[in-house]
Amino acid sequence: MPSGFQQDSNQLSPGLFRVVWVANTGTYPTADGDTNGAITPNSSDSFATLPTTLVKAKARARGNIRFRNVVNRLSGLADCQILDIETGISGGGPETAGDDVATSLAFTVKYDRTAGIIAAQKALNVQETGSANNVADVAITTLALAIEDAVVRGFRDATTSTARVQSSNLDNSQLAITVAAPDSAADILADITVAQIDGTELTTNDAAAAAE
Repeated sequence: MPSGFQQDSNQLSPGLFRVVWVANTGTYPTADGDTNGAITPNSSDSFATLPTTLVKAKARARGNIRFRNVVNRLSGLADCQILDIETGISGGGPETAGDDVATSLAFTVKYDRTAGIIAAQKALNVQETGSANNVADVAITTLALAIEDAVVRGFRDATTSTARVQSSNLDNSQLAITVAAPDSAADILADITVAQIDGTELTTNDAAAAAE
């Protein structure tokens, strides 16, 4: 039996992907309703200044739920971490107050294993829609396309959940909040980019190649 280090094909092969959404093609409603709130990782209590009205507090809760839906989609593909989150508003800079509405979002998703991600996203699409293709009916052939598709679908997921809705006029209220798709899949897809920023590939077990 050979001694020393042996390459294991089951070892961790991590990948990091930068996900960026910028409101450009999409309209993203701001009027009160299930489609407003865009997307944000920040809830009302993330800021010293709470939303000034119940309508704005509910919008922020919807944006926060959409972000949670996206994370649920991503973590459903494989174990992951969400890192380096940034938001932006139309006037420039990040969200700093409860009334702010995010018009951009960027974060890094780190997967320790990437091998099954494409197959997992395609299988989920078949289960939900009957087709393995992405929301634009394009074949998913890369990790970036699989992650992008998961983000778009999470952004548009229609869900209802109980959320804390805080405003300066209503404190610590738990309300059932419904979110609906804020725009078409095509528009949201056009506003999202995913790029692999790091990764580790397994090298060959060939001893001759390893010695080169």
